Amino acid sequence: MDADKPGRYLGAGGTFRLDPPRLRTTGDPHEERHATWFELFFDLVFVAAVGQLGAGLARDPSAAVFGRFVGMFVVIVWAWILYALYANRFDTDDLIFRLGKSGAMFAIAAIAVDLHRVMAGRGGTAGFATGYVVLRVILIALYARARHHVHGQGRTLTNVYIAGYSLTTGLWLVSIFVPSPARFVIWGAAMLIDLAIPTRAWRTLAGHAVVTSHLTERFGTFFIIVLGESVVAAVAGVAAIELTAQSWIVAGACFVMTLCLWWIYFDLADTSVVARGALGLVYIYAHFLLLAGVTAFGEGTKLAIVAAAHSSLGPGVRWALAGGMAAFALSLAVIHIGAEWTSPRDPTFLGRIGLAVVCLVLAAVGGGVAPFAFVLVIAAAVLGQLLLEATTPRAGAASVVTIADV
Repeated sequence: MDADKPGRYLGAGGTFRLDPPRLRTTGDPHEERHATWFELFFDLVFVAAVGQLGAGLARDPSAAVFGRFVGMFVVIVWAWILYALYANRFDTDDLIFRLGKSGAMFAIAAIAVDLHRVMAGRGGTAGFATGYVVLRVILIALYARARHHVHGQGRTLTNVYIAGYSLTTGLWLVSIFVPSPARFVIWGAAMLIDLAIPTRAWRTLAGHAVVTSHLTERFGTFFIIVLGESVVAAVAGVAAIELTAQSWIVAGACFVMTLCLWWIYFDLADTSVVARGALGLVYIYAHFLLLAGVTAFGEGTKLAIVAAAHSSLGPGVRWALAGGMAAFALSLAVIHIGAEWTSPRDPTFLGRIGLAVVCLVLAAVGGGVAPFAFVLVIAAAVLGQLLLEATTPRAGAASVVTIADV
């Protein structure tokens, strides 16, 4: 069927619609396109897997578990990103696309069920690899379908993705039959290749490589769901215990910080780097750190509330809470400096770096600080960053340069 012709409708109401994929990127940076309801449903299943990773971290916030948390987080969020990028370019929300993503949702749900074993180091990695292969085979099939219907730069783009992701999916398939720790080496090699593929693919498209409004909305909705899941996990984790006065202070301060995270991300973060061609990948890759930081911060909140009556916080709690906040600040600093108009002298950029440094120092040497004091210092720094960004001109770097030149 010709991609320029309207889709076929199978049944009443048009819900069983067959609409061939078409390249949906545009030369108009101001085009408005929004996520579909099915995309939001898709996000919820992935966030369930993210929640399992956070729960595993909260059960044992040791250095080894932190390492597993970071590694598995990147792998799972990358799978979500791969589907988000496909939808940005080729989604027509038809029957075949929905069925394909439904299969991917079932695969990630199956993966999530066994993540507690992976996080605890008690196996489950072969099952994880199997589920991940299924996720990727479905994605490759969707790209193959798109390739059949598109031409020109759209077909070139699909060729890059099909060849690259077929190679790395083959590595994931081989890893199922390889014992640990060699299995993890294969996973690492597959991920490194995967992360390099978009740097080549995005250059095949003239003009804007993505529909900016859709992509930023997709990441924004995923962020808000992850942030909300963190709040839910914190509430559920402390609901059965009797809170002391110190616990309420810690809980209140962490809630204020959660509000600040939302405020800074949605009202004050500059996302213009997305529209700068292949440089827009900075926005995508920075979200690994950002989303992992928010998840860790949520689990750190739960642990800090429980430990509020103690003389100090353990290293795992400190790194989850303060390290998570530092990851959030650093990732936004990277996204911000990618904007065309800014510079390293921008107050917003410098403030985010400063916030990250404060949090990292507290995480490293704050073992003797009382829990409520530890949390209040971080909350004051985060609130100060919000006020700094809210009072800095939108073109903060330009205003600094102008003042300095006078």
